[in-house]
Amino acid sequence: MRVQAQAPDRQLVFATAVYGALTIALVVVDWEGDGNEWHLVEVIAGYIVTMWLTHTYASLVSTGEFRSWFEVAREEFSVAAAGLPALGVALLGQLLHWDQNETADLALIACAVTLVAIQAAIVHRLGFTRRRLMLTIVVDMLWAAVILTLHVLI
Repeated sequence: MRVQAQAPDRQLVFATAVYGALTIALVVVDWEGDGNEWHLVEVIAGYIVTMWLTHTYASLVSTGEFRSWFEVAREEFSVAAAGLPALGVALLGQLLHWDQNETADLALIACAVTLVAIQAAIVHRLGFTRRRLMLTIVVDMLWAAVILTLHVLI
């Protein structure tokens, strides 16, 4: 038996996925190599797990209901899943001995592609309109400008 998520639940999944992708992008921007070859992988993985656990905990205690921890963790996985492409790039860069700064740049690109994919799913689900598409593009460009400015300054 398959249960469909209610509209507000689906909206929350998309919201946490967007939050996850943007947060991991900011983690990558703030990352600095310290000589530890695995540092980028560790930082991204640590932040993914931390976001997932804190979202799970907050969801669990905010409902006032007794529910399975695993059920809530599954519901909150979208915040962690959004960071997995960047983690995959960081792992691949480490295994293939890429330059750490170039790997970080590619992980940042992975975050951008992930964000665009999430937003494409949102626009598709809500129904395509020229206004919605333009608003999405403008907001994305503003966020990209902020993130790239931070990347250059930090």
